[in-house]
Amino acid sequence: MKKSTYFISDIHLDPSRPHLFKLFHEFIESIRDKAEALYILGDLFEFWIGDDIIDLPFGKPYLPVIQQLKSLSNAGIRLYFIQGNRDFFAQDKFVKSIGAELLPDHHIIDLYGTRTMIMHGDILCTDDKAYQRMRYILRLKLLQKIYLSLSPEKRAKKANQIRQKTSQKTSQKQSEILDVNQKEVERYKKLGGVPLLIHGHTHRPAEHEYSQDGKSVKRIVLGDWRDKACYLRVDEDGFESVY
Repeated sequence: MKKSTYFISDIHLDPSRPHLFKLFHEFIESIRDKAEALYILGDLFEFWIGDDIIDLPFGKPYLPVIQQLKSLSNAGIRLYFIQGNRDFFAQDKFVKSIGAELLPDHHIIDLYGTRTMIMHGDILCTDDKAYQRMRYILRLKLLQKIYLSLSPEKRAKKANQIRQKTSQKTSQKQSEILDVNQKEVERYKKLGGVPLLIHGHTHRPAEHEYSQDGKSVKRIVLGDWRDKACYLRVDEDGFESVY
């Protein structure tokens, strides 16, 4: 049977949304016999406060997800993970626990003969300068070290405070500012020399085709999970977007 490569992002798993855990479980089981690779392009979790919670009661709700993904990798399905803006604290220990490979912010793969760049997508939203400043600050090594020294309860409280503040500010911003900057998209594509870009983050699933430097190029935006699983399936014959 012909195998496919799957891409997902923006699942935002959180104990307060149990239906998402059910959707994720059903999706993983549905691709078990069909997939040769699964790329998770960020925001698998609503927030991930550190890999140490895997061994603590605080991480208990996420253990079934970790075990299910590990079972995929044990079955020979290749797993890849790119950190999102909500789960950039998912690092080596988490990735090892699911049997995946941690990829950088943007990465180029050979997708059935098509040179393809993949990323979470937030680095493309350069019109949102306040977000980009916050993104830079939150990834400072010293700040991360201080944050991870706090108890899980305090980390969760801080994460919720940032999430609430971000949601409030996001609701006040113009829609265009929250989307990708087209010039930044073209810059990354030119940088990588790729005809195809796949990303998530914006929660605006779509397939964009346009001409760049006289060549036809495409940008596929993955959907966020709400009431159903959203994914991109690709094989040697083409692709299927579900959102």
